[in-house]
Amino acid sequence: MKKTESKSRLGKVIMYFYLLVMTVVFAMPMVFTLLSSVKTKLEIFSDPFALPKVPQFVNYIVAWKEANMSRYFINSIVQAGATVIILAIMASMAAYVLSRFDFKGNKFLLLFFTVGMMVPMHTVLVPVAYIIGALNLKNNILALILIYVSFSLPFSILVMTNFMKGVNRSLEEAAVIDGATYFQVYRLVILPLCIPALSTISIFNFLSAWNNILFPLLFINDKKLKPISLGLLNFNGERGSDYGPLMAAIVITVALPLILYLLFQEKVEGGLAAGAVKE
Repeated sequence: MKKTESKSRLGKVIMYFYLLVMTVVFAMPMVFTLLSSVKTKLEIFSDPFALPKVPQFVNYIVAWKEANMSRYFINSIVQAGATVIILAIMASMAAYVLSRFDFKGNKFLLLFFTVGMMVPMHTVLVPVAYIIGALNLKNNILALILIYVSFSLPFSILVMTNFMKGVNRSLEEAAVIDGATYFQVYRLVILPLCIPALSTISIFNFLSAWNNILFPLLFINDKKLKPISLGLLNFNGERGSDYGPLMAAIVITVALPLILYLLFQEKVEGGLAAGAVKE
């Protein structure tokens, strides 16, 4: 018994030590970026992890106004927000049909969307670029949003379908008996019950659209339409030596996704977990 208890304690000590080390490893870059965002260039290089002598909050003003991060931030809000809304509507509708109606081709459609998740983004760059060029859709926000939607739709549908399969059918049956149409059942019964799954796919889809740099780099040349991920690249050019404003721009870029994830963390975890539980 003593040997077993000692081994159990040793295992816990090792686990906690490992978690502590990993916390420090992942937290240090964030701490460095946050501290550097309110420092001068000299302070950043002389003592990277020291507190600033005089906080340089002007770095945020420079990044927000002079480096045009305000416009890039709004562009990303529009692109990511529209992507999330379209995906929530399309994925929930498709999942409702796939999870609630037994028709010929149901399993094939579900398999089709599963295969869609297996297609690497980089393997279809050439045909996507050809289509965008042929239709003259460069510098078109709607085209960029539709690209985001097409690549995130399979994952969203699968998460929503698995979740809806675990939702009890008694409420739907009662609504149908009361004379509700299928669309009313979907809108008034299913959607409120699927808030955890909707939160899950919305957070993942928002992060994917917000952080995507490949498609905007290929298809957006107009500075007025660039998202925030491309805005950071400005600091590699004319502002390549402005490390304080650069760090401030990185904090601005990371802040919103981080806040959203922290706010909806429980719903995200609940949506992923509940999808594995069947009725």
